[in-house]
Amino acid sequence: MTAIAQTRIALLPPDVIHAERLFALIDESRETLRAWLPWVDATLSAEDSRQFLAGVAEGARSGSTCASWLIALDGELAGCIDIHGISKLHRSGFLGYWLADRFVGKGVMGEAAAQALDAGFGTLELNRIAILAGVANTRSRAVAERLGFVREGAQREGLYLGGRYHDACQYSMLAGEWRARR
Repeated sequence: MTAIAQTRIALLPPDVIHAERLFALIDESRETLRAWLPWVDATLSAEDSRQFLAGVAEGARSGSTCASWLIALDGELAGCIDIHGISKLHRSGFLGYWLADRFVGKGVMGEAAAQALDAGFGTLELNRIAILAGVANTRSRAVAERLGFVREGAQREGLYLGGRYHDACQYSMLAGEWRARR
């Protein structure tokens, strides 16, 4: 995958050269991230991040069901975004994202998500992209709402995090809706 860049936000292809920095971002924001991301507590070293990046890069080469990018703000790594659970048959997938705490509230995620949606509805030829966010995850839900995703409803106890179930909101965007917004 090639880098996608617009203004100050760039989506970079996954590469193991970013493993140390990626782990540092996760580690510095561990408390915030663990509330909504089940993989955080299993990421204990830069080697874990290296294995993740190597796996994602290999998946991209072999046509996996996930397209992933690293988010950079003015050249500095800030987080990750992906379209996962891609169904080529149904031309659909799920948008997932996270930022290190110090990059939150700066408009980074909205711009990064817009670039990922451009790729999802463009290069990946998807027709539908959904976001699943915990009902109490107000920041993630705000991203979906600012981008114009339609809230479809709630999944009762749809997420299992931190040893307990959480209700989740499901949002979706269709290719035609995205094109009309752009």
